Amino acid sequence: MSGFATCRFKRLVAVIPLAAVALLPGCGDISEFIKPITPAEISGEWRATDFVVTNPSDPTQSFDALAEGFSLFLRFSIDGDFQSIIQYPGVPDAVDTGTYEIVDDFILVVPDVPPPDTVHFAYEFQTSKTAFSLTLLSDDWTFDFDGDGTEEPALLFTIVIR
Repeated sequence: MSGFATCRFKRLVAVIPLAAVALLPGCGDISEFIKPITPAEISGEWRATDFVVTNPSDPTQSFDALAEGFSLFLRFSIDGDFQSIIQYPGVPDAVDTGTYEIVDDFILVVPDVPPPDTVHFAYEFQTSKTAFSLTLLSDDWTFDFDGDGTEEPALLFTIVIR
């Protein structure tokens, strides 16, 4: 399974500065990137269209989970409940539950599994006539990039649609 199933929430050490995301090609001005959202806007079930973890020490090392057969589903309830489901054929689903809140530029998730460390996701929420998309960025992930059984810090980039 390329070690991806071992990727799990861990204590946040530092958060990707949202300003750095705005400097990416095509992202435009930071004020255009940050659009405050409410639980009502993101409540529902989301499916990943992009799900990539990258080694911050060596950006050439990355793992595209969807290309490897994984699926990711997120559920945000209007009352603050959160659920993530990672699926891989032939393996039981990895289901995480918790609560979330939206604070400034971040969606903060507190997993139910002890210790309940808060995970921060920088976000971009976009709407169109036919769809909603939510881009989530976090440096609160680990992944075994070289297959040696040791998890290294990882950056998460995912886009989910509803």
